[in-house]
Amino acid sequence: MNEHASTILSLVRALAIAEKTGETYSDIADRLRMPAPAARLLKAAVGAGTLSDPTWASGLADMQAASSAFLQALGGRSAFASLLDQAVLTRAPLRSRVGAVSEGIVGAVNGEGEARPVSRMSLSGDALAAQQADAVIVLSREVLENSSAASQAFVSRQLRRAVAKALDVGFFSTLVTSATPSFSSTGDHVTDLKILLDATNSGEGRLAWIASTSAANSIALLDDGRGTASPEGVSEFMGLPFAVSPGLPAGTLILLDGDRVLADVESLGIDVARHASLQMDDAPTMDAITPTGTSTVSLWQTNSVAVKISALFGVTAGADDAIAVLTDVAWPPVVSG
Repeated sequence: MNEHASTILSLVRALAIAEKTGETYSDIADRLRMPAPAARLLKAAVGAGTLSDPTWASGLADMQAASSAFLQALGGRSAFASLLDQAVLTRAPLRSRVGAVSEGIVGAVNGEGEARPVSRMSLSGDALAAQQADAVIVLSREVLENSSAASQAFVSRQLRRAVAKALDVGFFSTLVTSATPSFSSTGDHVTDLKILLDATNSGEGRLAWIASTSAANSIALLDDGRGTASPEGVSEFMGLPFAVSPGLPAGTLILLDGDRVLADVESLGIDVARHASLQMDDAPTMDAITPTGTSTVSLWQTNSVAVKISALFGVTAGADDAIAVLTDVAWPPVVSG
């Protein structure tokens, strides 16, 4: 897996240089002496697809391995990717019907002629449909094409930050629906935690917390014997995995049963652009439904390159009580005496 660690970054550099110089991918791979997996991808004699299409690219063994290495190196930035990598969430194949056991079958030993008890087993679930999460970052062309270690480390970190947030936003927007049990904070953390546990804990699954950054800040200051949690990344709270995500609205805390949340992330796709005009805003208004005029920035005039990383993912809750959401979390610090 180590040889694939820098493959995604190498492909991004190669595509950006090709966009500028018009060189073939094969020539760039040879000139820059790229890692073997990146060179094989750039020289692959496949003309029916592009690296910007994650469905097509997932068929390439090197691209699949590079995607896995990139996702595993997100470093706790994505709650979704981290919990999936730690096997807290249940991995299931995309584009398939999935189900989760909500009541188990109980066997019994009976004498001859005695009645046999019958227990009920019900399955609930949905198709694990593939969705695409897109992360777009804009970098100066000099930084992207620079081959120094500092430049490559900077670009790699920006790519991971963008992909992590895009995955989490897609994960939560799909998983949390109008049917998800949702509660407003009472202001007392003991009461609030009990509400979430009562709503989700069946005693049979694997629970995990996911908090917004503001909720994580409050929980990190709860020094009252229940356990401490880090305000970033992945840690533990109350003996359960605790992940922090910037993809959640402020004041949000989620408790989920990973045995009943089915998910997967597949191959990444890469695309670059040098001649587009972008609205530099986290909440763009120039969409196709209700376009609102605003100022844009020309990538060509600012000598910049836009990089888009696309990831195919899927997630569904196998049961209605597989996840519970608490909003308006703003607990005051508690100091043990």
